[in-house]
Amino acid sequence: MRGLTLRYAAAIAGALVVGWLLPAEGTPHGGLSLLPPLVAIAVAIVTGWLVLGLCTALVGAAILVLPPDMGPLSAVAWVLRTSAVDFVWQPLSDSFQLYILAFTAGLIGMVRVVSLAGGTRGIAEALARRADGTATARRATFLLGLAVFFDDYSNTIVVGTTMRPVADRFRVPREKLAYIVDSTAAPVAGVALISTWIGYEVGLFQDAMDNLSTGVSGYELFFRALSVRFYCWFALVFVAANVWWRRDFGPMLHAENRALVHGQVLRPGAKAMDGHETDGLEMPAGLTPNWVWAAIPVGLVIVGVVVGMQADAWSVPAVVEARQQVSALSQLYWSTVFSNADGAKVMFLSAVLGTVVAMLIAVTRRTEQGHRPISPRLAASTWLGGVTGFHRALVILVLAWAIKEACSAVGTSDYLVALLGTSLPPATVPLLVFLLAAVVAFSIGTSWTTMAILLPTTVPLAHELGGLPLTVMTAAAVLDGSIFGDHCSPISDTTVLSSVAAGCDHLDHVKTQMPYAVMTMIVAATVGYLGTAALYPGGVGLILGAICIILIVRFGGRRSEDVAEDVSA
Repeated sequence: MRGLTLRYAAAIAGALVVGWLLPAEGTPHGGLSLLPPLVAIAVAIVTGWLVLGLCTALVGAAILVLPPDMGPLSAVAWVLRTSAVDFVWQPLSDSFQLYILAFTAGLIGMVRVVSLAGGTRGIAEALARRADGTATARRATFLLGLAVFFDDYSNTIVVGTTMRPVADRFRVPREKLAYIVDSTAAPVAGVALISTWIGYEVGLFQDAMDNLSTGVSGYELFFRALSVRFYCWFALVFVAANVWWRRDFGPMLHAENRALVHGQVLRPGAKAMDGHETDGLEMPAGLTPNWVWAAIPVGLVIVGVVVGMQADAWSVPAVVEARQQVSALSQLYWSTVFSNADGAKVMFLSAVLGTVVAMLIAVTRRTEQGHRPISPRLAASTWLGGVTGFHRALVILVLAWAIKEACSAVGTSDYLVALLGTSLPPATVPLLVFLLAAVVAFSIGTSWTTMAILLPTTVPLAHELGGLPLTVMTAAAVLDGSIFGDHCSPISDTTVLSSVAAGCDHLDHVKTQMPYAVMTMIVAATVGYLGTAALYPGGVGLILGAICIILIVRFGGRRSEDVAEDVSA
């Protein structure tokens, strides 16, 4: 405890020193305007306690805006009230934020009920039946990772644990299984139109757009940013190229060669990780898995969002005008719909619909003997277990909204604009923000907190320097840089969970995945963010980057069979 206290004090002192040393730039709090993100990052890195860092940042921001001439007791009471009420409760009490919380929790619970009913295992087995060789086993794992797109945690658990026996059977090294699982889960959940991520991202975007008075909704910004989510798309392309051509380099090539020549899916002496993350996801004995039981609830959520958005905004004048002028299938029409609909409410109601249907499917499933092994109580406890098991992420989500309020109170974004606005070339902003997000996420081990810390400060800067186009690219750069840093961080929850689900030595997973993630990051940073900001449209950047990734895998990697032949020769 003493060591933790010293590290905690040193982190705060370091953040204060950095703030004092930064130029004032004519703002009320000078460099201390960066105190909330600086303290949150420093405390999280030094102590490993993310929630402690976020709470300390809130208190520090409240101290900065403390009115003068207050007595000690009054000052303490004012700081506590400001931190708890103004920063935490006020944004949380907004109906939009409550709907987002409810949507996220509901979708997580629904995914677990679907797994209990045998839906996700049905998807896995349908793909695994085609796994008639080592190449097909890899491809089936990747395709299942794309199919379970609605949550990265569920993706990791379901894909890793389900495909592990198949991968072992065909001598796929555990490192490769962990890589496919980890590098598919977050990228596909990050760009999926329906996932536990979208509620969080839309919530962050909505606040940023409201503060800038752009008239663009958080949902519309999410859609605009999809075409410049370079790291996510390139990561998926890299995995696809890798599993289709079976060409590797670096530590992963050694792992593949070891499994092929010696039949060792684990390195000798490796400490395979395993845990209880799959508790509550086991399908009761006697039930037959079927992918349909997953497709129905998930499909209803997707259809519910699309239809619900249109129904909610049907009579809005802007939507009526768009419907009269352009096709109902055009991008302009749907951008107008999503901008004017109450997206959070529609998403919440769709999650409720999906949950109810998943519950009905689960409790009505029968064994061959006609028994119903899933009682309403079991289905409800499984749903609730998913929500309560995700409580840490929900707490971080609430504190993330609070950090945005704190940054607004101390003028963090105004300070960044004043500090960098006249000296930073606009074309370099997305690249620098992408790299900054990567460093922060690698250091603290979580992409969600990184997004919450950086979006409120970098989006206003981008808007000041380059308007909405640069804002879209910068927002995408924060999200993608956070995911890249998360992929490389040994303390990331999803990285650890991938090792657990694949039964892989954790450090082996980190060492084998990092070269692939770094290579993807380099292409995303240069061909993607820098090239698109300076030279060509986002679509061109996607095509050029995908070609680069394919060439790197095809001509930069080697097949393990070729390496084995060289060794024997």
